[in-house]
Amino acid sequence: MDPFFEFLSAEINDNCQTELQQHASVLQAETTWRGQQGSSAIITDYFLDGYQLSSMTGQLHQPLQAELEVLGPWVGMLFQFTGGVDSRSCANRPLHLGEGRQNIVGDQTTRNHYTFRPQQSTGQQFHMFTVHLKPEFFRDLVVSNAEWLRMHERRLSRNEPFVLVPDGAPASAATRAIIQQIAECPYSGALKKMFLEARFLDLFVEQHEQMAKTITRLSTPERDLFYAIRDFLDCHYAEPPSLLQLARQFGTNDFKLKKGFKQLFGTTVFGYVAERRLTVAQQLIALTEQPLQEVAESVGFTNPAHFATAFKRKFGVAPSQMRRSRHLAEQPDSWLKLA
Repeated sequence: MDPFFEFLSAEINDNCQTELQQHASVLQAETTWRGQQGSSAIITDYFLDGYQLSSMTGQLHQPLQAELEVLGPWVGMLFQFTGGVDSRSCANRPLHLGEGRQNIVGDQTTRNHYTFRPQQSTGQQFHMFTVHLKPEFFRDLVVSNAEWLRMHERRLSRNEPFVLVPDGAPASAATRAIIQQIAECPYSGALKKMFLEARFLDLFVEQHEQMAKTITRLSTPERDLFYAIRDFLDCHYAEPPSLLQLARQFGTNDFKLKKGFKQLFGTTVFGYVAERRLTVAQQLIALTEQPLQEVAESVGFTNPAHFATAFKRKFGVAPSQMRRSRHLAEQPDSWLKLA
């Protein structure tokens, strides 16, 4: 029952006190954080087999920046009740979850940055609830229902990061009630574990039913078409055809292409190509000695300055910094040779 992530931010770690309680095979962590200007929060974590339930409630008098170290691939069920959360690169794209919204996200990035934002109209209050699951456990739950499997099957087969709905979906009253029951669990010992497991399954079912209603279903031929288009873009991201040319090539029109592609993959065709270019560039910088200008050109950037700007916006560092960091990591005693 290891955690899925650890906070790296000194602002959080240096101002926390955590108490651990063992309930049968359930480990509970109660963390109290007190920050600057009167900000405070209580973070409650339940660690169960294959997943972790987490609640964060409190008052934030200013946005809280947090850096997390992710310890392994995960799938997250996200619920934002008061305030909001932003990430610049969760699941390889910017993520925003506003008040009263929910989403499902899959990621494997080793580090990520989040900003927790208070709700100004409610006295800087903040409340979010998350469930982090091991991908294999999530897959076992999804395959038990044909409708859920249709929502996730291609993503699961590719083991790729994803945000299920670009802007999230409304969190239902039933969702809030289930999470409230988890927060007010009246039991201890083995009964506590059984209660939390039952409420988690209720929450999983409720969220997937809501998501299925939010996502307008595409027919199997339509989905096969858009997956074929995506596979084509995976190979031709450096010099993709225009949207009109792409639509004609695959026997559809540009309107259906734009709507269906975003519906299925949560991003536009242009956005997907841009993400693909930067992801491949990052791999080339990390794994090869190819000159940076050649890297930029090979993924479709004709202007090195535009490449550097887009790369830093996505990864938080310039291409040259990433290359230098890699070299230093490979030669940890290099500073001794310069002395």
